[in-house]
Amino acid sequence: MFGTRWIIGLGALVVAAIALYLVLPGTDHPGSETLLEMPQPALDDIDAKSRSAMRELLREAGREE
Repeated sequence: MFGTRWIIGLGALVVAAIALYLVLPGTDHPGSETLLEMPQPALDDIDAKSRSAMRELLREAGREE
């Protein structure tokens, strides 16, 4: 029974190591980007035309309510 515990314990460690290897991406592969490394959209770079169009849309929605 003691040997069975060791086999199960080592098997669990191997499975955990494989899972960590698959989850944590390496940077040596092209195209392997984590979520933190991916480019984020610049929310402050909205041009004035889009901003004024959004304001007008919100005004119209406020009038309809």
